[in-house]
Amino acid sequence: MPRRLVLLFCLLIAFSAPAAGIAYAQTSSPFAPLPQATTTPDDSTTTTSTSSDDNGGLAAWQQVLIFLGGGVLIAGIGWAILSDARSHAPVEDETEVQHAAKLRKEDDIKRRKAKSRDASKRARAARKRNR
Repeated sequence: MPRRLVLLFCLLIAFSAPAAGIAYAQTSSPFAPLPQATTTPDDSTTTTSTSSDDNGGLAAWQQVLIFLGGGVLIAGIGWAILSDARSHAPVEDETEVQHAAKLRKEDDIKRRKAKSRDASKRARAARKRNR
């Protein structure tokens, strides 16, 4: 069900975006000359405020909290990546397990060779019998 909703949403966006672009493309040509720039004299006067109230931004403690939160977030992401990497990394201490696996592999190769050799001997003997 969520896949269908995501697919429907993507299709809605995909089909709505070109329609807006087509309407814009029909009204303006890329080869049309540029419109003339309008120059108007700036009659506005600037006033400077001498008050020390700065209500336009964040307070210093808010900025510190934001930066600390970002640092904690980055540290948490780093910890998650490192812990996941350590859990999937090969362990050097299990040499006995690796040695046992190597021995099993060698035994398997020897068994296959012996089986192949026996099959070859039987086939050769069968060919000699049928001469």
